Amino acid sequence: MDQKQLKERVENYQDEILERLLSIEVDAHWFRRAFHAFASSFLIFYLLPDVPWINIAKLVVPIAILVVVGIIECRRLGGTLDRQYFFGLRTYEHHRPASYFYFGAGLIILLLAFPQQIAVPCILCACFVDPAIGEFRYRLKKKTAYLLGFLLSAGFFLGIWYHAQPWVVFCVCLIGASGAVLGERVKFRWLDDDLLIQLVPAILLLIFWLGLSFFHLNILPPPLIHPLGGV
Repeated sequence: MDQKQLKERVENYQDEILERLLSIEVDAHWFRRAFHAFASSFLIFYLLPDVPWINIAKLVVPIAILVVVGIIECRRLGGTLDRQYFFGLRTYEHHRPASYFYFGAGLIILLLAFPQQIAVPCILCACFVDPAIGEFRYRLKKKTAYLLGFLLSAGFFLGIWYHAQPWVVFCVCLIGASGAVLGERVKFRWLDDDLLIQLVPAILLLIFWLGLSFFHLNILPPPLIHPLGGV
């Protein structure tokens, strides 16, 4: 084999490797997007029948799942679990908890500790607004991406709170959507946006709700999702 043939073979090999790496990256990208959207199915939590043993399970099972995932993450970060078993991890997640752990932690906190009217739109923002802003940033200007993310977030809050008084709906959409975009926008090493996009708007709305409750104003509309009949 002469030098020219060797060079061509090396170049072809490099092109093949690059193509495979790009393919893996694209697959991982859409895997993460699908994971976000699939997480909305956890809203079935609110459909579970309101009976004693299921109410206990609704408290115990989510916490147990988060603990198990936390143990797995500790083992991964400690090096006792190979990273090759964790598809879709970003480079910066190799040395800190993965986004799915933060996402699950935020989701469970919202389901267990916040009223449904606050939890549901915040969860939907994490499921759909976060990946939408990511896609918008690839194709549009950053400011436009966040504006569209704000409008999409406001739509989720509007869809849950539309039964409330108009001024309440306006304030909730403004506070909730601003909190969601802020949670996605601000970046910290040890606080992932998958957690912040859920908790920032939830905490702001909780303060808004409790503050008005102090003046005997109950602004919460009726919940939209109700438990199925008892079993």
